[in-house]
Amino acid sequence: MMGTTTEVNYNTIVASPLDQFEIRNLLSFNAVGDVNLAITNIGLYLIIGVFLVLTLNILATNYNKVGSNN
Repeated sequence: MMGTTTEVNYNTIVASPLDQFEIRNLLSFNAVGDVNLAITNIGLYLIIGVFLVLTLNILATNYNKVGSNN
């Protein structure tokens, strides 16, 4: 009897779609007393975003006027 065997690998790990929203500590240190300060991935994204917005705002603002004030 000639049969075909199909092997299925059930050991593959499928990541949850919610893993992309996991907040991870990138830099953490203990401050005074019981205060723990940490830079997370979300905080890093916010810092980069604020830096880009402020940079574009400064570059777009022309303080050197082209025309005269007379």
